[in-house]
Amino acid sequence: MDLYPSDEQRELAAAVRDVLAGAVPPDGATVNGDAWSAAADQGWFALGLDEADGGLGGTLADEAQVFAQIGAAAAAGPFLATNLAARVATTVGDRALAEGLVSGVLRAAHAFGPHDGTDRVTAFDARGAAVLLLVDEQRSRLRLCRLADRDIVDDLSPMDPAVTVARISLDRAEVLAEITGARAGAVLVRASVLVAAMLSGVATAATSMSVEYAKIREQFGRPIGAFQAISHRCAEMAIRSNAASAVVDLAAVSVDEEHPDARRRVAAARRFTESSALENARVNIQNHGAIGFTWEHGAHRLLKRARFLGLGIQPREAQTEVLVGAG
Repeated sequence: MDLYPSDEQRELAAAVRDVLAGAVPPDGATVNGDAWSAAADQGWFALGLDEADGGLGGTLADEAQVFAQIGAAAAAGPFLATNLAARVATTVGDRALAEGLVSGVLRAAHAFGPHDGTDRVTAFDARGAAVLLLVDEQRSRLRLCRLADRDIVDDLSPMDPAVTVARISLDRAEVLAEITGARAGAVLVRASVLVAAMLSGVATAATSMSVEYAKIREQFGRPIGAFQAISHRCAEMAIRSNAASAVVDLAAVSVDEEHPDARRRVAAARRFTESSALENARVNIQNHGAIGFTWEHGAHRLLKRARFLGLGIQPREAQTEVLVGAG
């Protein structure tokens, strides 16, 4: 089991960083059209699909490299939902729907909970999305429903400024695809790894932000990085972010190689990366002092993205069930 990123994976990560550079809006959840098109052209949504299904035949470890960079940028856009929706469409054999998603022509919002035809759910990135990915982890069920802006009942205030939140009416919603049981479970395991990858990216970005600030911010005629209170915190952040990246690599490779303990490793990665991202984002704000608490500075975006991701797929209760053997 080789856990070191290959040269190709490093090049892939660099290409993703180039696409996302400057694509993050300072105050809002507007998806950068050029970045979205470039993401589709580079195959972010087709990367993990089999070549026979129109994908690129990449591994989950490859996809994790992409999503770590998305997390680091706290980028606006339904990247994860669209990636997962394409996999669901491919699983049920809906080639046309899958092609629309992997090409970036169609975007997918996502929501959590059951759907009996009369529900209203809280959906993320619903504006402009053509498909809603409805995640029901308790029943191990994933559904794709047709979505239009007219289905939006209320716009809600988001916790993460790069994510739109809306209340959606699912009355008479057309179900385009559905998978349950083991097939849905396999997609959810992959989704958990990609969420962990994004959290590891947040932890890494917070570390880099603090280190760079410690080099240029001066107090008493010296860079603040020269003081132990700052340098020790930055060192601890680096340890956490490097460890977070490592556990994601282990989880991804374990799923790729169908290791018998893969599910526990995925749950452990979710738990550790969430804690690392939240702590690094918090310390990053502290390291920046007063400016770190302002809206204009990007430090708060990382903290909010970490909190948002932590509440999504495989939350802490589900992690615990797997880790203690109840899952």
